[in-house]
Amino acid sequence: MPPAPPSGTPAPWTSSPRSAPSSDRIRRAAALQTDVAAAAHRAVLGSGALARPPQAGRHLYADLGPLRSRLADLGVTDSMELEEYLTDRLGAPAPGGHRFGDELGALRVRLGTGPLLGATPQQQTESLAAAKPLELPHVARALDDFAAVFAELR
Repeated sequence: MPPAPPSGTPAPWTSSPRSAPSSDRIRRAAALQTDVAAAAHRAVLGSGALARPPQAGRHLYADLGPLRSRLADLGVTDSMELEEYLTDRLGAPAPGGHRFGDELGALRVRLGTGPLLGATPQQQTESLAAAKPLELPHVARALDDFAAVFAELR
């Protein structure tokens, strides 16, 4: 067991002035991820696909089963082909549901929202610091491109 800190010294797990910027950054990052995930969710639903509303984190799990006939016209008939199709069009990994235990024929995919915040560390930092990050040109463009991929499936 480590020795107790000297009397009057705060324990390392208590808040200190140094932890305030970190907790503020975490709150801003969570709010940013919430906003971006909500915009991506709207784009997925707008295509006719299904997805539960985002609750936390940087991913949406979408069911493109309602778009099966349109996807079949494009040569996409299972989650492996869906993964390849969306990864190619989104320019970011879109793992198929088969990787998470779904049967191969289920047209489900996990969509990451992190890439929508910027392609470079500088853009991501700018997104985090912005008062209205969804209005930044690189974020707005990424969201438009994301939505366009799903709009093509209507």
